[in-house]
Amino acid sequence: MTQVLIPVPAYERVADRLVSLPHQIEPLLWSTGGVVDNDGQPVEKPAPEAAWMSIDAFFTGDMMTLAQSIVSLGSVSWVQAPLAGIDAPSFQHVIDAGIRFSNSDAPNIGVAEYVMSALLAHRHGIAHRIEHQRERHWEQAPWPEIGGQRWVIVGFGSIGHEIAQRARPFGVEIVGVRRTAVPDPAADQMATMDELATELALADVVILACPLTEQTRGLVDRDFLAAMRPDAVLVNVARGGVVNDDALLAALDHGTIGSAILDVFDPEPLPESSPFWTHENVTVTSHIAGAGAGFLARNDQLFIEQLDDYLAGRPLRLEVKPT
Repeated sequence: MTQVLIPVPAYERVADRLVSLPHQIEPLLWSTGGVVDNDGQPVEKPAPEAAWMSIDAFFTGDMMTLAQSIVSLGSVSWVQAPLAGIDAPSFQHVIDAGIRFSNSDAPNIGVAEYVMSALLAHRHGIAHRIEHQRERHWEQAPWPEIGGQRWVIVGFGSIGHEIAQRARPFGVEIVGVRRTAVPDPAADQMATMDELATELALADVVILACPLTEQTRGLVDRDFLAAMRPDAVLVNVARGGVVNDDALLAALDHGTIGSAILDVFDPEPLPESSPFWTHENVTVTSHIAGAGAGFLARNDQLFIEQLDDYLAGRPLRLEVKPT
């Protein structure tokens, strides 16, 4: 019998699916009040082998408390997380303890749809059309299509793939940038980070979809922005720390780049005093790109599939490799 630690709300969603797995599982239900069994009885000496850091703990602000519980138990050997990024302090706390850790691709579809909708709205000038409707102003004018554009995706992982798969049918040329330029069927061309400046100069759109690491923190600086075209659009669905805010604001103010679509910031929430809120060439959203309607269901199903693989001794599809 394998004990598995699961936050209470998450267990209620997946209880039936846990029973259907071909393994002997004893669920231990976690809350800030302690650990109980599925009959609600306290467990004196819990020793779970696996744990799920479900999104529920994130929504309630208890993710670090959950992480500390997992580490302090001393028995957990694998954890499934709900998000793609692993830079959160709660995730790092688990990883630093030497526990096997899997991230999630559940947000990816939402992020890709966000990028497509934001860029289509930007290209079509939807905000101006809404103003015209309010003003009862009838105007017919050509609008630019995205077909034929060149999009450079910095950080061509699973999120980059999802974006590329949606953009290419529109006739968009996709250039993926990552550490090694191994050919990828989702991209028209692959480039390395050493070739980034050359690719920036050719891009209509630059999309940041990379993890936040020591190498990518502050990646978008004055030199990065100077390499871009003056009509180019910068989209950030990575992490706020990838961008130097002062450099970006200066580039926007001086026409070094055309505009920016920003879903992530450092810090978050974005302070009310931030110039990004009112900048005429910036679209601000509140870190909601991955929050599509299917996110929760995909995360639940991912945990069930990953737990099945873990208990069967199979490789874990989304395991984060130690650096």
